[in-house]
Amino acid sequence: MTLLQAKKQLEIASTDTAHDNQLQLLIQAAREQWEHDTDSCVLTQTLTCTAEYLCDGIEIPKRPIQSITSIKYYDTSNVQQTLSTAVYSLDAPRRQIRLKYLQSWPDNLDRWDSILITYVAGYTTVGNVPAIAKQAILLLIAHYFENRDMLLNVAMEQVKAYEMLVRRYQRSTYP
Repeated sequence: MTLLQAKKQLEIASTDTAHDNQLQLLIQAAREQWEHDTDSCVLTQTLTCTAEYLCDGIEIPKRPIQSITSIKYYDTSNVQQTLSTAVYSLDAPRRQIRLKYLQSWPDNLDRWDSILITYVAGYTTVGNVPAIAKQAILLLIAHYFENRDMLLNVAMEQVKAYEMLVRRYQRSTYP
């Protein structure tokens, strides 16, 4: 989301710089809120998550997943190992790590952080970000800007449009 897009949403002249700093903060806040509400990443990011043990169907928390960088685990001798990519594959639409055909998971130490998954998530270009995400972020920017006083009035009605877009994006059938 650019400053110019936010200004257009708010019907602020592109030459008016009086609110630029505040709008930059609101753009970031709205993007972060969207990412939190949808378990997604708008920007390409390298993230990590942990699991207790290796199993088929380990879920990755954020989407869209571009790739798995590495899966590390503590073996039964408490030595960290890197799992070979020959053992697993990524089921990106389901956000899961799957066991490849005729492979087996190595034994790992029983501890809460035994598995460390490093992965890349987010959209590769601005053009790949779904229009529904862009629209929701613009609605949220406008809501934050127009309701700086945080008074509960019609402002809560404005948030409903944003929430409807979040729910639609969360559907399993959304592309």
